[in-house]
Amino acid sequence: MKKIIIVIIFITALCSYVYADKSYSHETDEPKCEEKDESQKLGLEIINFAEDSNLKKVGAQTGDIIIRYNNVKVECINHLGELKEAASTPNVEVVFKRNDEEISVTIPKGKIGVYLQEVVPEHKIDEDAVIIKNIGKLGWNLNMDNSFLGTVFRIEEKFDQQTSYEDIMGLSGYAFRLQFFDEWCPSSPDATCGKDLGSEILTKLGYTFEVYNGQCPFPSEELAKSAKTDDEIRQIMMKSIDSGWPVIAIDLIQVPEWSIVTGYQKDGKEFFCRTYFDKTKGYEIAQKTPWVIFVITDKKDVDIFPEYDNSLLLAKELYQTEKYDNYFSGIKAIEEWIKALNDEKHFEELDDAQFDETVLANWWIYYSLISARNYAKKYLLNNLDKFDYDEELLNELAKIYENETEILQNGLQNVPSAQNVKSRSDWNKEMRENQTKFLEEFLEIEKNANNILNKIK
Repeated sequence: MKKIIIVIIFITALCSYVYADKSYSHETDEPKCEEKDESQKLGLEIINFAEDSNLKKVGAQTGDIIIRYNNVKVECINHLGELKEAASTPNVEVVFKRNDEEISVTIPKGKIGVYLQEVVPEHKIDEDAVIIKNIGKLGWNLNMDNSFLGTVFRIEEKFDQQTSYEDIMGLSGYAFRLQFFDEWCPSSPDATCGKDLGSEILTKLGYTFEVYNGQCPFPSEELAKSAKTDDEIRQIMMKSIDSGWPVIAIDLIQVPEWSIVTGYQKDGKEFFCRTYFDKTKGYEIAQKTPWVIFVITDKKDVDIFPEYDNSLLLAKELYQTEKYDNYFSGIKAIEEWIKALNDEKHFEELDDAQFDETVLANWWIYYSLISARNYAKKYLLNNLDKFDYDEELLNELAKIYENETEILQNGLQNVPSAQNVKSRSDWNKEMRENQTKFLEEFLEIEKNANNILNKIK
């Protein structure tokens, strides 16, 4: 397969759902609620609960849809925030829908303790639509923090494979990877950037595939020559769907994250999909033609067991290779990250847009690293019988990753997300210095992990 190197400049969304008791700054300069016909407003679905949730205490469940707060119909997430602030009584009535039943509960005003996602009616499916059925939902709330690997998991699931998301994280090498783009780019944690672990896992799982570059916003001269037009990309996707293969595609809804194209109708004018931003329970309809697509052409049966040992050899490579394309890797990536955090002159020279991009990149790399190392621990401990390496060595490595996860979690208070940064003082020099201290502690433990991996031949 001809390898296509893709560097994607992300403006990555933080999550596809919102914690109802925190502000959501990405919405502050936009209309308070997206304008929709009344029939298009179904309410806010409860995706998960925070600790000590007032709604959970009174019997609410995930999947319930909040429709009224304090006797007012809820229009959107921002509207709910306004209603909470406007409440003048100690207690308020909340009405949510479960199946066809409306349930009314009373809770204290203010904090309700839920993660919410706006819900809209299902899309109309034409009689002649071509659809690949039974592809599961994507979402960060489903503990699939890497969008490309999430799509791989759902495709494996669709074709009755038993590979867990946890094992996909480990077998791909992603659980052991850290990359840092030398210009503070949020694409650093993407599985296909730098060291392309997306292609790595697809190949290991027995898939053959082609990668097509569409009209990327920032194509290299080489990519520009091979780029397909939007119409060509749509034709390729239709052909794949006709053959029964879903397509892995980036930037279908909202911002560039990986998604699955699951069908089409109206001669390819509308494509069905699963994305990290879905508001329907069934398939969404893509809003854009993707930049890049992975088109599966076949899948062969493979013996996956040797790949468990190989994943640790790959981990060693990821630790010890200093750079893939423009992305620092492994031990070198941590050192460069720390160096970048200490460059106060650079921060002073950033304009507001560049500062916001840096905040996003820093948080997303840090958050993704916590998730990766947590999965590294689980992957090792839950698959001890599948490795030919010394079990004591694997347990020692897993303990390191457990410690790293704890260290990074403890330092998370110094790494604000973009939605929590209103001004530069919300991510100041002191916070960056504190983050550096946690990363320096993390670096020393990573060196221990590297020493263990060096024992693997």
